[in-house]
Amino acid sequence: GTMNSPVGQTSSGTMNGATTSSGMNGDIAAENTAASSGAYGVTTEGGATTDGTYGNNAAFNSHGDASGGAVSTTEGSYGEIPPEGATATVEMAPGWRLPGTLPGTGNIDLSLSDLNNFKDAWDPYEPSDNAVFWHIPKAGGSTVKDIIGTCHRFVMATEFGVTDGHDQDTEIAVVYPRSGPEGSGSDRSPFVNVDTTTVAGIDRAQRMGFADSGLAQAIVTPFIYEANNLFTSTAKGRIFTVFRHPIDRAISLFYYIQVADWEPTYSPELVNWSLEDYAKSPLIENNWMTRQLSNTLEGDLNDDHLKIAMEVIRRKFLVGLMTEIERTMERFERYFRWTYHVNPPNQEACRVRLLQGGSNTNASGNKKDKPQEGSEAYELLRLQNMYDLQLYEYIESLFEEQDEFVQDIPADFRNIDATCCKCFPPTFPPEGFTCPLAILN
Repeated sequence: GTMNSPVGQTSSGTMNGATTSSGMNGDIAAENTAASSGAYGVTTEGGATTDGTYGNNAAFNSHGDASGGAVSTTEGSYGEIPPEGATATVEMAPGWRLPGTLPGTGNIDLSLSDLNNFKDAWDPYEPSDNAVFWHIPKAGGSTVKDIIGTCHRFVMATEFGVTDGHDQDTEIAVVYPRSGPEGSGSDRSPFVNVDTTTVAGIDRAQRMGFADSGLAQAIVTPFIYEANNLFTSTAKGRIFTVFRHPIDRAISLFYYIQVADWEPTYSPELVNWSLEDYAKSPLIENNWMTRQLSNTLEGDLNDDHLKIAMEVIRRKFLVGLMTEIERTMERFERYFRWTYHVNPPNQEACRVRLLQGGSNTNASGNKKDKPQEGSEAYELLRLQNMYDLQLYEYIESLFEEQDEFVQDIPADFRNIDATCCKCFPPTFPPEGFTCPLAILN
């Protein structure tokens, strides 16, 4: 594939002989965040507005080979730090193969050296860890991102940091752009003056000494392999994210691009498409998570890529689930020891509002019926996500296992030792806290 802009990528491949190519890049992050019931539950739409973030939504090929072996995952106890060299395993059952999958070579590098500036998920948390949110389009990430920025009021590194002309800054700094996210009341939200949501922005941030500055309390990016270069051996990142069932995410993305006339790749004819039309078109994504996590953005996937993706998740991610968004947000807060410092009652109300309603919804604002398992639309989407479906099942089990990471942290940690810089008299944590600036005309 080729980078055709700082945001998004274009790739091509084949699906049973038919050429496919990307139709999606640029800013895609409008999503609902209402929990669905179970992995195949009916997803409900909720939320208010849409915001732009990242693309890299290239469509890729899938090989519809229907012979070979099935894939399953086995893991040891998560109660212990895995021994050096321990890996997630993929066992092949002889005699048959899931459609849309290919056997691997078994000769793969699981050292994850390209992600060596990210902490291992099993290493104990340290206050110096840089919290890095991998934003998956249409997976509930905007709710988490907005709770961190709008409710907790933390200094963030996102696309907003380079608005108001700050893309011309030469020194790393915290800024308060006028064009930050809505919902923060009369205060502007703080950002580092970099853009970590594009490859070019990541390169600029690295040159400006972003990691060693320690200015950002949370970093948002869709590019984990490129973002590895943001950090150093002495200032490492720690990745966390929210995952969504691959078929639910594909359906939500379709209903989004039908109406997203602000996207540069928008096509009016999509309004009349059915879900089946989309699933058969070059716009459909193929195993998006597996490709991103294995850093294989084009070409045929095989079992080796699934194994790499599983290993990246196991060793590098604190995982959350859109179907468990409240547990997920609480776990992130407990894990990173996030507490309120501005006005705790208002911040808690902000958090409740976002968790119950969501940051975003599909712009149409309409609830959409999900196709039944076994229907043509469902099976077409399933075929394009055979590896992602296996990966998601693994993530669901890992989510439960990782609960032990926060067993010793109180559930209501965000309110424990909270301070109020907007109160009279104001209070501040021992380590200090810069109160958000009021809007200045």
